[in-house]
Amino acid sequence: MQFVYEAMTGDGRTVHENLEAASHREAAETLRSKGLFLMRLEEKQAAPRRVGAHRFKLGGRAAKTSDLVIFTRQMKMLLESGSAVVPALVAIEQQSAKAAFRAIVRQIREHVEQGGSLSEAFGDRPDIFKPVFCSMVAAGEATGTLPEAFARLAQLVQQQQQVRRQLVGAMIYPLVLLGLTSGLMGVLFGFVIPRFRQLFESLNMTLPLTTQIMFEISDKLRVYWPVVLGGVIGLGVAGYLMFRSRQVREKLDVLLLRAPLVGRLIARIVMARVLRVWAAMLRSHVPLLETIEYSKAAVTNVALLQLVDQVQESVSSGGRIGRVLGDSPLVEPVVASAISTGEENGRLGEAVEFVSSWMDDDNSQLISGAARLAEPALVVFMGLIVAAAALALFIPLFDIAAGG
Repeated sequence: MQFVYEAMTGDGRTVHENLEAASHREAAETLRSKGLFLMRLEEKQAAPRRVGAHRFKLGGRAAKTSDLVIFTRQMKMLLESGSAVVPALVAIEQQSAKAAFRAIVRQIREHVEQGGSLSEAFGDRPDIFKPVFCSMVAAGEATGTLPEAFARLAQLVQQQQQVRRQLVGAMIYPLVLLGLTSGLMGVLFGFVIPRFRQLFESLNMTLPLTTQIMFEISDKLRVYWPVVLGGVIGLGVAGYLMFRSRQVREKLDVLLLRAPLVGRLIARIVMARVLRVWAAMLRSHVPLLETIEYSKAAVTNVALLQLVDQVQESVSSGGRIGRVLGDSPLVEPVVASAISTGEENGRLGEAVEFVSSWMDDDNSQLISGAARLAEPALVVFMGLIVAAAALALFIPLFDIAAGG
């Protein structure tokens, strides 16, 4: 098997080369025997695997987070109860309700029964088991703490799923209100206003400026609605293509982080995710540099990814994590101070775990607060639209009633 690795030599140089080895574990042991500090080790694949090469899908896509949560919790329970790895996999395979995931578990079980390690079996499925997952399992196997490793993995995956559900849940109600507002405007300008125009034209009366403007908007939308719809779709497609550009994403990421309320919330959510990964991996005895490298997969914001890179560079040269975080405006001083204290006391893993839990709880309150602020704002916006249309339409009727 071909592997690509990134490692650091004793004099601080970074090496990025290919390696031939029989397994992921053998490649790691070979590199460590050469005195290299391993930061990244991945199997080099020339092309994506097909279904015949054990690339299974669940419902047309890779395993969902919920499947991974169930799997890690079941492994944790079985291993902590004293079960060996293979019997635990057999039990999970028999209990799995999804045929595709059952096939994945069978593939892992067969790999272990043939003498391979559990981390190697997970490494053969990078579409489901990410490097963080494999590294923590490998560390658990090496230190004889596999049940504890799965306990931390179960907690990590479950926390990630919980945060994702909170974000989605916070967005549902504003999106529903936005959809209702759009539908209301469509009915208003497409059907209601034209009926009132026919009434006022039959009465041959002079209309207020606001009413005339409303009628003009309605006429234009009824005639050019395909153009408007096409323009909205075109803007959406253009925005998507622009977002895929790295330069545009960097600028958008900076703007988002500077936005009031939203920027602070984004920075805290991403930072909590990174610290959560650090805590789980460090408590599983994964090397610090390897932990920092793998945590980059949890960062989507370019500005925050640069911060993680700075932390990695500092640690590689013997520096402190807390000092780098303390110098960044993206990290709250209390978070940097807690991590610095953990470094000084030799309890970095515990400090990061405590800070990540605290940030998760605090972020839940921030997400709920942001949702509570967005809901009345959208309700007021919808009310203003209805009120403006009502005034524009009913003022002429009041004039008729007063004159009549």
